[in-house]
Amino acid sequence: HVRARSTHISLYISLYTHAIHTRIVLSLSFFQSLYVQLLRRFNTTTNTTTTTNKVAIETCVPPPPRPGCDCAVCAPKPAPGETEAQIAPLNSASPFQPYKLIKVELDGTKRPLTDAEQKTLEKTHPDICEWNVPLSSGKRRWQKSCQQILKKCTAARKLAWPFLEPVNWEVLNIPDYPVIIKHPIDLRTIETKLNAGQIETPDEFVALVRTVFRNAYVYNKPGDPSGVRECAERLSEIFEKELKKLG
Repeated sequence: HVRARSTHISLYISLYTHAIHTRIVLSLSFFQSLYVQLLRRFNTTTNTTTTTNKVAIETCVPPPPRPGCDCAVCAPKPAPGETEAQIAPLNSASPFQPYKLIKVELDGTKRPLTDAEQKTLEKTHPDICEWNVPLSSGKRRWQKSCQQILKKCTAARKLAWPFLEPVNWEVLNIPDYPVIIKHPIDLRTIETKLNAGQIETPDEFVALVRTVFRNAYVYNKPGDPSGVRECAERLSEIFEKELKKLG
């Protein structure tokens, strides 16, 4: 009886030990399978991200090309191995529209105002006819809109710091900067010109701000440790979103 009980205990211990071993093996197999699945998913994500990054080359919207200028800021060029189609989606259109005065007759017919009608309108509604307000006053509606957009950009200090003052390429020891960047500009200079009435149209304002970000995007290569290019990309997105709100 004692021997049978001993044998039973030994068999129980053996089965228990085998069960633990089997459970450990199964657990290891489960975690190994899970690791492989995660690794595959990670590789798929990495490959997808890499492919996406290859396609999305340009992010900072360029200003309209200046007459006779084909620099990389005004006229984006595809990188080696890339095509024109990959930079074509950039939209440089401005949301601002010029004034257009028309008179709607009682029968619904639309026609331009006569000179006499426009003079009457200017006398009776001077608040609407702001084209008579001097640019130097900074009180035209489009000027106020531009000032608000500029204020939001400069308020983002962590992103705007490289663009608040002119680039001092001599102090920074980057002698190739004036060779590559043909149209240097910064946000403070734009603000000064805007408030002084030296920017004559909203489209000119948009072109100048886009030039700021495009300059940084073109001169600073991807992965630049200074972070200037990344700041340009992110602040450019903020600027373009604010422009869309005006549409």
